[in-house]
Amino acid sequence: MTAGSPKTEHASEQLVRYEALFRLLDDLHALDDIAEIAKHVVRQWKYFANVANWRLVVADEQGVQLIDGCNGQVYVSKESLLSPWDEYHWQQQRPRLVRLGDPLAGPEPPRHLTGRSPSEILILPFLRMGLCIGLLSVSAGREPFNDLDHKFIRIFGAYFAERIWDIRLRTQATEVLINKATRDALTGLLNRGTIIERLGSALALSKRTGEPLSVIICDIDFFKIINDSHGHMAGDEVLRQVSHRLQAETRLGDSLGRYGGEEFLIVLYPCNARDAVQSAERFRHAIADTPVSIEGDGACDLKVTISLGTSSTSGDEKVRIEALLKRADDALYRSKAGGRNRVTAANERS
Repeated sequence: MTAGSPKTEHASEQLVRYEALFRLLDDLHALDDIAEIAKHVVRQWKYFANVANWRLVVADEQGVQLIDGCNGQVYVSKESLLSPWDEYHWQQQRPRLVRLGDPLAGPEPPRHLTGRSPSEILILPFLRMGLCIGLLSVSAGREPFNDLDHKFIRIFGAYFAERIWDIRLRTQATEVLINKATRDALTGLLNRGTIIERLGSALALSKRTGEPLSVIICDIDFFKIINDSHGHMAGDEVLRQVSHRLQAETRLGDSLGRYGGEEFLIVLYPCNARDAVQSAERFRHAIADTPVSIEGDGACDLKVTISLGTSSTSGDEKVRIEALLKRADDALYRSKAGGRNRVTAANERS
């Protein structure tokens, strides 16, 4: 094989592409953030393949991870459904080369894939244990893909899809573990330890900023009678529905947790004493105004109410968590003693 021959040039070009590919693979191996990975890809892909624009879709039961590379920029998003183009080729589960200008079978490609007048689009599905986990659509530049382009796009595309899939899988597994450690299994609310931690963080922030902080402790009225009369499954359903209604009324930034058996703790920051009482009344109405429907054997609509106690602190008050909670708990006790289904603030006397 003589110097300057087509075979020599082909081998040299292939070596340059391999070096560029492995540099990128080394970079990606050290990254766990999908957006950062995508930025590296959009900058370096051109060094080992004739790629103009591209899209990678990775989907599972949690949704769709969409990564678009266009004109040197990258766009990362999460979607609930596949686009018509992605859905069509996902179902095909086979590689395909679409030559633009020929009659198109299936939906139109995403607009960014047809920019800069590409000659063709290569579509590659990636399977794991017989299931499609990712779909790569790559548009060529003005020149069609050659054999080396096909080779390197397939090699890198398979790694790219697997890497994103693995990161998503690991992230989901971590979220499950965190939820188990921080969430109440029955209601899905923050558990006692976590809601008290949130209160501690909010109280520290209140002291730094001078903004007021309030807490609400609420308790389901006559919950033992509900359990004794209708059974523990009905009691569990009451807890779930009360939790969902309280959650629906909680402001963005506030925290809600299951504080005890039928008790809930709400941390409101920033929130003064007057606004805390207004919020507590809103929570009370959310429960009292609509019966809780119990299905199955012994189906019925239960009139459920809650009693609430509020406690507030200004940012310059030196108060401990225990004291703040005791004031709210004492106010809750007065709500119970005063007839239930009512709100009492810590500075009120019945």
